[in-house]
Amino acid sequence: MAVDLKALFESVRTVSEAAVAFADEDRCRAILEAMVWPSGPVCPDCGSLHSYTLADRAIGGTVRAGLRQCAERDCRFQFTATTRTPLHSTKLPIGKWLMAMWMILHSDKGISSPRLAEAIGVSQPTAWRLGHAIRVLTASVQRLSGTVEFDVMMVGGAPRKDPSNPEARKGKQGHTTKTPVAVAVERPNSRDPMDNEPEPKAMAIPIPDQTAAALSAALDGMTNKDAHVMSDSAAGIAVAASGHIAHDTVNHGATEFVRGTVHANSAEGYNDRVRRTVVGVFHHISSVHAPRYLDEVSWRWRQRIHAGKSPRKTRKGRVVLRDIWERVPPIEQMGKLLRGALGREMRRTKNGSVDVLVIQPVFGI
Repeated sequence: MAVDLKALFESVRTVSEAAVAFADEDRCRAILEAMVWPSGPVCPDCGSLHSYTLADRAIGGTVRAGLRQCAERDCRFQFTATTRTPLHSTKLPIGKWLMAMWMILHSDKGISSPRLAEAIGVSQPTAWRLGHAIRVLTASVQRLSGTVEFDVMMVGGAPRKDPSNPEARKGKQGHTTKTPVAVAVERPNSRDPMDNEPEPKAMAIPIPDQTAAALSAALDGMTNKDAHVMSDSAAGIAVAASGHIAHDTVNHGATEFVRGTVHANSAEGYNDRVRRTVVGVFHHISSVHAPRYLDEVSWRWRQRIHAGKSPRKTRKGRVVLRDIWERVPPIEQMGKLLRGALGREMRRTKNGSVDVLVIQPVFGI
């Protein structure tokens, strides 16, 4: 069953249209195959483009839907569109996967596992693992370049009082269990919709502490050395950015937030988006799974198109031009995600959690 992805992208815009598009399981499998293999089936073991379906070879038995076998003599690996992806060995109907993915991408800040379970008709633990599988797809392996804003934010609840050690809260950071997160946001070179500039990019990773060594490792892992780093005047960031081509700072302690083109306001905006996502949707995220939640926020940051500028009034009545961003339609985001699915693997653990084995897409993001 052939699927016209262009027609699908144009026809699925609302919840009701998505429900109709993902109702038939055979069509859902065809949609998945078209998105995972945009240039035709690929053997996940040897990379060969030559394979054949086993459905017509069943004699006196049944063959799993979508099962193929590599045509290379030295391989003969059997696979489907879910093999060696986060959907590997799934027992759920493909339609539920596609509907869940569409709903997560359709939301501005994500959807919690209890609400997702209600929407697609599965248990909460299943919805939780399904959500993490989709978050594995959102992880980017491309480093940032150009002008990159760098900042550190704290994720977690307010520090609790410790009756056994009341003096612990008198320090600057206090008796806190918050997790520091390093944030890097790449500025687009142009915001003119006619320039076909790449989408805005952002990355964030939890770090063990805010020492110069931890910040250096985070910055080097997220950016190229030719990046022009902009940040506040924190001493640790200054050391971390010393190996990059340039580093400019603003002094927040002296109420300096913008100096010409030097600022870290985009990174601050990303921080606010993370906080709103945690408070408004998930309420709590553990440090173990924080990288995947941050990947989801970073993915949404990238799935925006600059649609122009519009006049807005400030609180003081001054008219300024504000950027207007439009979201990439969820069905088109699904095509981008699944194009990079092969090579990203996640497995269920014995205690009901998940374990990410590898995030190294064969092609895609």
